[in-house]
Amino acid sequence: MLEKIREGSQGVIAKSILGLVILTFALAGVGSYLSTPAELNVAEVNGETISRADFDQAFQNERARLQQQFGEMYATLSADTAYMTNFRNEVLERLISEKLEQQLAKKLGLRVSDDQVRDAIRGMTEFQIDGNFNNDRYLALLRQAGFQPDQFRELIRTQMTRNQLLRGVVGSEFATAAEMQMLMKLQQQQRDIAYLRFKAADFADKVELTESLLQDYYTTHLAEFETEQKVAVEYIEISSALLASDVPVTAEEVDAYYQANKARYSREERRQVAHIMLESEQDDAEVKAQAEALLAQINAGADFAQLAKEQSADTFSAENGGVLDWLAVGDMDPAFEQAAFALAQQGDLSGVVKSAYGYHIIKLVALEPEQVKPLTEVAEEIAQRIKEERASTAFYDLQQRLAEVSFEVPDTLEEAAEVTKLKVVTTPLFSRTEATAPLAAPAVLNKIFDASFIAEGLNSELIELDKENAIVVRVKEQLPARTQSLDEVKVQVEAAVTAQQSALLAKAQAEQVLTTAMQTGLAAQAEQLGLTLENSAATPRFGGSLDGQIRAKAFAMARPQAEQSSIELVELSNGDAALVTVTAVQDAELAPVTDTTRLESLADQQAEKVYRAMIAALKAEADISRNLRVMQTAEQ
Repeated sequence: MLEKIREGSQGVIAKSILGLVILTFALAGVGSYLSTPAELNVAEVNGETISRADFDQAFQNERARLQQQFGEMYATLSADTAYMTNFRNEVLERLISEKLEQQLAKKLGLRVSDDQVRDAIRGMTEFQIDGNFNNDRYLALLRQAGFQPDQFRELIRTQMTRNQLLRGVVGSEFATAAEMQMLMKLQQQQRDIAYLRFKAADFADKVELTESLLQDYYTTHLAEFETEQKVAVEYIEISSALLASDVPVTAEEVDAYYQANKARYSREERRQVAHIMLESEQDDAEVKAQAEALLAQINAGADFAQLAKEQSADTFSAENGGVLDWLAVGDMDPAFEQAAFALAQQGDLSGVVKSAYGYHIIKLVALEPEQVKPLTEVAEEIAQRIKEERASTAFYDLQQRLAEVSFEVPDTLEEAAEVTKLKVVTTPLFSRTEATAPLAAPAVLNKIFDASFIAEGLNSELIELDKENAIVVRVKEQLPARTQSLDEVKVQVEAAVTAQQSALLAKAQAEQVLTTAMQTGLAAQAEQLGLTLENSAATPRFGGSLDGQIRAKAFAMARPQAEQSSIELVELSNGDAALVTVTAVQDAELAPVTDTTRLESLADQQAEKVYRAMIAALKAEADISRNLRVMQTAEQ
């Protein structure tokens, strides 16, 4: 119900706007860009520039955030040219928004004092040691990032001024219980909906395909008829796992490994004991006498567990009759351990034992002797381990040899295959989207579809797929991307034009019926045309089985009047057209909401809208130019 509110709370404002500058943003290598010899600008906003250095740093920071968020999946995302283009555009638009905010703050006369900047810097944990600001650390980190102190102070001042503006704009938003109640009532509202559908497929036989229609569609949709670039490649893959499968292991080798590593396949003897402890770190004759008296009671038939509960200073084990967890050699105080492991039979008692903690009476509760797995049980595991160890060594040797020979003889893989005893795999032509493992790895895809690499016609360097898989590849043949001719795609174009024209005819029919239905009603028109007027009673605003576009249209329409309901036309994504009317509205009865968490979430959502509206207004009035060519050359 409150999904949209929750989404709002995760937006730009909640995540970043109200926070002070993050130091890692400032120190993540900005300095390396400050010395760029030729200053290039990616945008100009009301006469103020956004430099290539600013864009590069913002791009690197956002990319690092994505890498942390998506992990290994980021490599796949970064290989998608369209995704990365959109990503760069988003970074640039954010920088433009920040520049507009800075300009507005300056126009409003917002200022941040030197004392405020100093306090903010001194409060940054990155510059602190043991919770206190350390000037040496501060200067060292600035030097590491290539900053002078005055440069960094101005960066902090700019960020704080911008945040001052944003807190004033969005921090004043609030939500009332009445607003929350109204929102919830709207979200839970239900409507009775009637609609008349005009199916595009019913008009397909009325479409007249002409050469002009086909040519016009083809010309305006050329991008749809472009083929993907394709390559055919040769490659040698080296895999530790594949090498392991070919490694022979004899029974003698397995036995030798077992004998040399028997400890790995055995479990030491372990014991479970109970104890009664009388606490005394020093030797104490009186405490010892008390322990001997307890031992005498036990030997006379007293219940060990009961005495432990009543007398033991180890209250934790006392609750369980003095029983401790399973013990292995080295787990306990030496004196305690020596006495515990000297007990031979279950139920045996020790004498009074002095440890660093006090005087103990120990009872053997359970005994598990040393257990050694027989060779027959672990032989297969050992054989596999030997194979993997040998394969790992062979892998790195072969990897080095493969890299050397494929570089020394760069125009063929045959000699590298002969030297390494690996096979050359040859593929048919395939596109980026058709690539399969191991060629689908982002690093490999980027290499084999790189124009300069294709033009060279040479072997690639050794490309590591992971720690124990690598590949060398070369492009044998390529088929450039091209636009197919109309003759090649005529069947596809005819189908598309038929669907397009059918949708237009369906819409035209719906518009004609709408004019009459406004006077006679939708039900009367449906009956006259022999069509079925479909009804969806008590339809919720979200979810349900009704077509989403019809439902969205119905909930955007005004409430029905007493005399007559309005009728509106909606074009559906499948080409159909529909006339929609709302016959009744059922409002949910809800008590006012006083939950502060929900009210704060609604306020955050409203603040998000205010912020976006402010940025949109500033952009609409600003003089902005973008240099996309410079931006697109940012490091991948």
